[in-house]
Amino acid sequence: MPSESNSSRAQFNAHAGKYAASEVHRHGPSLPVLLEYAAPMREDRALDVATGTGNTAHALAPFVGEVVGLDLADLMLDHARQRAREDGQTNARFVVGSAENLPFPDAAFTLVTSRHAPHHFLHLDRFLAEAHRVLEGGGRLVIADQISPTSAAQVWMDEYQTLRDPSHHAQRTVEAWQDLTAAAGFVWTRHTLVPYRLEFTWWTAQSGCTPTTVERLRAHADRLSAAERQAAGLEYDAGGRLIAHHEQMMVVRLDRP
Repeated sequence: MPSESNSSRAQFNAHAGKYAASEVHRHGPSLPVLLEYAAPMREDRALDVATGTGNTAHALAPFVGEVVGLDLADLMLDHARQRAREDGQTNARFVVGSAENLPFPDAAFTLVTSRHAPHHFLHLDRFLAEAHRVLEGGGRLVIADQISPTSAAQVWMDEYQTLRDPSHHAQRTVEAWQDLTAAAGFVWTRHTLVPYRLEFTWWTAQSGCTPTTVERLRAHADRLSAAERQAAGLEYDAGGRLIAHHEQMMVVRLDRP
């Protein structure tokens, strides 16, 4: 079985163009909330972890002194660099690297962000420890990631998500996030849940699902009871066919003492 790094790199390199064009990733509703929580300033040295095609890094660039976007997938970063050139962003750079072993010295940044990515991290505790290390005292970590409403729901959701995208690892609850971030030494300052509606056809095409995988996803969903479908946020049309799912995206600001 491929390692998490190889699995994520292969998955996202294979579909880099789709992610670069995706409005959900480029302008989705979690982004303005993340920017509000981050409160970027000209004095900031910012790092965006698992930046993908650089959407969050590009959004931060006009407000900070410098921003580094880091990702495992080099083809995703090619799109990020191209967009920076097109937008005339001279304070943004993009480097290959792992969220769990950040290639930067201690206290190198005042702001760290990660959006729509931590559910791919095999060792979230390592990422949080690394984010704590590279932040200077008084810095902040702002994260946006999909969550599960309960631990029981997470079991089904993780299977559903992994079937669609093998690089998915864990769609944690808010409570699990709170425990992990406290253990890493962060102060949980504020959070909110941002609703997303993801159309099934788009969602499966985005990750390159084969027709066989699409049918397996439908069968996995159809086995749920009506109450379980509602808890999972599944949406069906009048003919009883799965057309979308709704999920909550948690945006949280964590301060480093």
